[in-house]
Amino acid sequence: MADKKQAEQHAAQRQKELLAEALEKARAEGGALLNQAGKTAPRLYPRDTGVSAFNALVLALHSDRGGYRTNLYTPFPRAKRQGDAVQSGEKGVPFIWYRWNEYRSKADEGRTITKAEYDALPEERKKDYAPVRDRQVRTLFNIEQTTLPLTDREAFGKAVKEHGTAADRHVPKDDKQTRIEVNLLLDKVAENLVPIRKDGTGVAHWDSAKDVVHLPAQKHYPDYASYVQDAFRQVVTATGHPGRTDRPGTAVEGMREPAESHRVRERLVVELASAVKMNELGLPARLSPESLPLVEGWKKSLDNPRFVDGIEADVNKAVGMIDKAQRGQKIEMRPIETRTEQQSETVSAKLSMVQDDAGRWALHIKPEGEQGFAVYPQKADVGRYFNAVKNGGEKEMGTLRELAQKYIALVKVHPEMKADLFSTQEKGIDLSDIRRVTIVRTKEKDEKGESVSRIICAAEIEGLKEQPEPREVSPAQWQRMWLAEDKDAYKRNLAATLFADVLRERQEQKAEAERLEEEKRRNSPEQKAKEEREEKAKEALTRAETGVVAGIVAAAVAEDRQQEQEGQGRGMHR
Repeated sequence: MADKKQAEQHAAQRQKELLAEALEKARAEGGALLNQAGKTAPRLYPRDTGVSAFNALVLALHSDRGGYRTNLYTPFPRAKRQGDAVQSGEKGVPFIWYRWNEYRSKADEGRTITKAEYDALPEERKKDYAPVRDRQVRTLFNIEQTTLPLTDREAFGKAVKEHGTAADRHVPKDDKQTRIEVNLLLDKVAENLVPIRKDGTGVAHWDSAKDVVHLPAQKHYPDYASYVQDAFRQVVTATGHPGRTDRPGTAVEGMREPAESHRVRERLVVELASAVKMNELGLPARLSPESLPLVEGWKKSLDNPRFVDGIEADVNKAVGMIDKAQRGQKIEMRPIETRTEQQSETVSAKLSMVQDDAGRWALHIKPEGEQGFAVYPQKADVGRYFNAVKNGGEKEMGTLRELAQKYIALVKVHPEMKADLFSTQEKGIDLSDIRRVTIVRTKEKDEKGESVSRIICAAEIEGLKEQPEPREVSPAQWQRMWLAEDKDAYKRNLAATLFADVLRERQEQKAEAERLEEEKRRNSPEQKAKEEREEKAKEALTRAETGVVAGIVAAAVAEDRQQEQEGQGRGMHR
């Protein structure tokens, strides 16, 4: 990774200071971490625009530190345009800003276009490009750091009334509207991300083996905010599942046991991401009692700017995934990779069970540091695999170890056992005719008007004036894409399978065009004249060769006659 620019280094230092100070303060005050006054989530003023999760966290920490009445922030140029200025001696807070001025081709990473060129593309072509993120740093100021409270008291008073503390907004302690919002949010999460069930044990937890969040009744908590944040902690933890964001610190029963350093880091992600969601609801956030002893280690880790970058990315991903579920988007699981280790043979591998296009189960094995391969396991082993993944536990982990060891050993002796899951099975297809392949997930309305998710493949085929309509990708084909060593090659082969009829027709057209071109060339005046010249040259050569041969024969006959005559003369002399 390239060294950070000076502005980014300064931003990382300020972020570290705010986080470290807030964590230490929380440890000293029994866990109180963020937004104890109940302000609304950070937004940009006066546009009332929301911000990303980690930016929201940093702004809220800065607001708490300054004792400001709102989480509303504005950049200096915008404040100036509003006729305000930053008050003397005020220190701003870094804001990570991402610009999207370029778009990169999904098929050719070396090709980029400007935003203007992208906007000019037809809608069906825009999906072939992905935005290029340009990370920049801006400095924002809380509106109380500007002259707004002095120059426009009415506007400032309105901002405080709408976005200020719970007291400023006259929110009752037991606010029914907040409870309604929380219930709706958790219902959406349960529907689209991870199931949430009531638990009678009094302890909230995420069952990683069954992928279910268990949440006890509110009566087990000292207050409503503690109940809500505990729910968010479990949901954030569930987002780290290998089939979702795959955070290395997320422990998954029957699959992996994270290192202690990863566990400690994961705990910080959970606390910060859940705090962001609490702030969105205008609720205070605290560190759990279990996290308080980890504060000192977290503060030391924050000295590494790369650690802060990683936390930023993980918090944004976790909150972003919850936000998608909250908006009604179904979060689909990616293929689950099961890691096993066979200590006696020092074998470490990831296992996945996938289907080929015929529906036959194949076991994909990815030994650590080596290329993955697939085999068609015995029917009994298919059942053993799924039973182990479903139930988890040490015994089942032993089963997965055995399966990995068994098929790694077999393939070493019988390499012909390997199955090719990533090449097309269509014969005679010329892959060079496929210029570009794009695979995307779409949302459409079904016959009942409900949103359904589909994965489609669009292929651009050489020589076609009208490109074929996109075709649907099966869940098994989508799963195999995530396991392929060369995803671009797999997508090309997948397109060959899905568009085999179009490609064969294209090849037949090419063959016919070549035949006609050859026939046209043979019948052209130039070709006939050339053939006549070649024929005359052959005839002349034949005549010349015939004359030479005749001369050689005549000379030989004459020599024989002369020798015969000389022989007769010698005989008479004797």
